[in-house]
Amino acid sequence: MSDSLPGPPQAREAPSRGPSAASIALLLILLAGIVAAGLWLAPHVTRERLEGWVRGAGAYGPLVLVGIQAAQIVAAPIPGVFVPILAGLLYGPVIGPFVTVIGTLIGSTLAFWIGRRAGRSLAERWLGREAIEKAHALIRGKRWVALVPLFLVPLSPSDALCFMAGILGMDWRRFTIAVALGRLPKDALLAAGAALGWGALFGVA
Repeated sequence: MSDSLPGPPQAREAPSRGPSAASIALLLILLAGIVAAGLWLAPHVTRERLEGWVRGAGAYGPLVLVGIQAAQIVAAPIPGVFVPILAGLLYGPVIGPFVTVIGTLIGSTLAFWIGRRAGRSLAERWLGREAIEKAHALIRGKRWVALVPLFLVPLSPSDALCFMAGILGMDWRRFTIAVALGRLPKDALLAAGAALGWGALFGVA
């Protein structure tokens, strides 16, 4: 007869739980505040004011640019094309694109999860029905890889595509890959081009 005692029963793996209703509500309230601030600031935002905010922040200027870049994706009325260009002009062909890429990644991810959690109706309020319908038509029935060339096209509704990817239930890992292959290079090129003196191509001095 063995003297060894039976080991404790193996603990069953707890089922994974999704986010609570309270955490989702808190997230939506926070995002709504960001969007409301963006909508309120949009009419007052110019390239000169953006530059003033960034320069006034001193050493924290790059962080301010990251926040502005992320916010302009979530709150579309902010003129986002200024941000990569300004990042390149102020911080050069290395730091400028890096700042832009971080802000774009954060903003695109936020837009995706808003679309996933809040749905189409909220996205339409923020971006407009026309932008959402155009984005839906572009990616409906296509694989995630179709987002890559769409993100690369300068005049494509990139912000709306991020919301729509979430609304359609696209896998977030594949969405992130599409952003990394399509949207990030485009924004980085804008910043690098501005830093290297291609400003005339973008209509800036």
